[in-house]
Amino acid sequence: MISFTTTPELKSQLQQCQQQKSQLEQDMQNKARTPRGTVDFDLYRMKKVKCELQDRITKINSVLHPNIIA
Repeated sequence: MISFTTTPELKSQLQQCQQQKSQLEQDMQNKARTPRGTVDFDLYRMKKVKCELQDRITKINSVLHPNIIA
């Protein structure tokens, strides 16, 4: 859950989430591919965490930069 406190804190949370997502993407690329027909649960977990981070980044961005239709 995002704590909507101050802009500097939100920017800090945004930067932290972006760094975590970037590191996770690197880990996913470095992970060896498993042979066809096998299930790699670590990769599935990484993808799920990456999606959660992307959702959090989107929410923080929407608070920092609201899309106001005038």
